[in-house]
Amino acid sequence: MAHCVCFFRLWNKKKFVKSDNSRTQKLINSSCQFIKVALKYISSAVNEQRLSISKGKSYIKEILHTIFFLGHIDMPSIEPNEVLSSELFSRVTTKYQDVLQKYKTHLPRRPPYSVLLDVVVESTGDANVEAVLDQLTDLNQKMFIPFSENEWCGNDFFLNSTVVSFCYFSDFVTSKRTRNYFGGSVSCKGILQREVFIDISCIATWNKAVSLAVCLANMSKTKHIQFPPYVHSTAYHMIIGNVGCSGSEEHQSTKVNTSLAAAAGNTGTALAGDGRIKGYYSKPPCQKCLELFPDTRFTPECSEHRYPAPWEYGNCAECEAVSKLLNAETELNKRISLPIPNRISIDSRYNHLLINTFNTDILILQRQCRLQDNLRKTKFEVGAKILFYDPCIDDSTALVPAQ
Repeated sequence: MAHCVCFFRLWNKKKFVKSDNSRTQKLINSSCQFIKVALKYISSAVNEQRLSISKGKSYIKEILHTIFFLGHIDMPSIEPNEVLSSELFSRVTTKYQDVLQKYKTHLPRRPPYSVLLDVVVESTGDANVEAVLDQLTDLNQKMFIPFSENEWCGNDFFLNSTVVSFCYFSDFVTSKRTRNYFGGSVSCKGILQREVFIDISCIATWNKAVSLAVCLANMSKTKHIQFPPYVHSTAYHMIIGNVGCSGSEEHQSTKVNTSLAAAAGNTGTALAGDGRIKGYYSKPPCQKCLELFPDTRFTPECSEHRYPAPWEYGNCAECEAVSKLLNAETELNKRISLPIPNRISIDSRYNHLLINTFNTDILILQRQCRLQDNLRKTKFEVGAKILFYDPCIDDSTALVPAQ
């Protein structure tokens, strides 16, 4: 196969653009570094035939579009030419016009790290969890930009999932086991940004049962997905040092040190004192995951919750992983049940208690309304109909722009 020309070669001339806004600068840095590392890895996977050319092209377009979208809805908004070098921006403009045309009008279906996680699993294989975590650790390390008093800004891992999870179904009756399915926690910073991606996932990305479970959880903690025995799940938290790198969502609120990682069952390299990413440690589920998926066998088990989970239902990596499991394993999806709440009202004419089945479409409509309300607070062009970007539409002839 002909050698692919890689995007990352064009980054040698790229220098980070300084901004007076520290948060904006960190997002620019994170975007620059994420694109650089991700495109290099995708190009390498294609060249080594671990990933098809069409898949590689689709993943590149999806990552670019999602990151440009996040920059656009940030305040102040960030333009693609602030993230890409002038040469690379010119080539993206020539080869992938729809990416630059649609990040202001079409929504992504998932955050950038979820895309990269799929690339890693597809090119590495899902059977060896350790190999997937090792590859993610290597990519995380390459995305890291140190922060020190002598430097004006680091990158704070704005776009990385600090928690990844995998799950599988082992049928109690037949003893058959499915493949492993991976997911990441919502990989962006900011309350609005996380709400946007959770709502997008409920509307257009996740399995319907997971979407409804997340929506219902805000109404009743007794309404949840019921699995046949048994779905197994394990989550891993990124081991982060102490040089200003705080992770990308609420999961990072607990700072991890060597003793904690060891006590929790550390997976990967031990934490050193340089603050870099050193691997993952397995973590018990939070209270919200136990409420959403109570029939799941979590490893490690949860002994107690010392503090309430401050993040929203749907933020956790388990939601994406379970959704992929149900979407792929159709027979399992047919066997699950999701109790739908009843709407109770009083008929004033007869003073009778009426119990009506709740219309699940209303739950999704509520998410759609919140999504549109949040987007109107940004520069995103909100139309009468929600549009989603499709990276599989082939508008180019090459995996990457040729030099």
